[in-house]
Amino acid sequence: MRHSRHTYGTRLGESGADAFTIMKLMGHSTVVVSQRYVHPSPEFVEKAVNRLEALNDEERRRVGIKLGIPADISTAAIQ
Repeated sequence: MRHSRHTYGTRLGESGADAFTIMKLMGHSTVVVSQRYVHPSPEFVEKAVNRLEALNDEERRRVGIKLGIPADISTAAIQ
């Protein structure tokens, strides 16, 4: 099956590719052109927030270790 260039960009966006990745893969000169292919679903947005929270939790844990806070103390205690 042969797909169009637009379908390729659309499918990249649906797969979760960000506008900068789409720009690179499609050869766009600016990210503004690539943004038309990015339509994050509510699930994609929720996953992004969950990834950010996990990253923040990991950073809090690392900071706690540097400060000598025992690892068994919850991250909520060092926020």
